[in-house]
Amino acid sequence: TVFAGGCFWCTEADFDKLEGVVDTVTGYIGGDARLVTDLLGGSASAAMAEASAVYACGPMAMLAATADVAARVGVDCWCSVEESMACGIGVCMTCVLPVIDADGATRMLRSCVAGPTFDGAAVRWADVGRIPQDCGEPRPEEALMADLSTRVGGLELP
Repeated sequence: TVFAGGCFWCTEADFDKLEGVVDTVTGYIGGDARLVTDLLGGSASAAMAEASAVYACGPMAMLAATADVAARVGVDCWCSVEESMACGIGVCMTCVLPVIDADGATRMLRSCVAGPTFDGAAVRWADVGRIPQDCGEPRPEEALMADLSTRVGGLELP
């Protein structure tokens, strides 16, 4: 298993003790200024090829790069996104991501409801922050309740 993350806040030594950890990278005081993505072309890429899965969290650009390398070496990559989640319950739609569904259609999924962890190969990383023209309609279970103005989470509002 390979872990990739943007910030571990003083836990590098703990990660370094785990079997299979290739490297830890920090960019704050006491760390070095390398980026996690700097490792993807070398030792981390080789480690991914032998991994059963890759788990990543961090900035979107890092997740996209990690998912790309994992796809190239044929390993599943699970990305926990750090998308802005204003309400956290799916009402505001600020956390939507373009994700390729099992039927091959792209859907805008709310990361606070459908995630925050997604199959890295299914996220359309280049389209994050915009709605792709070929985006399909949401499935009924993804659609917001039609009467949000009077009803939220089963509670009637005045």
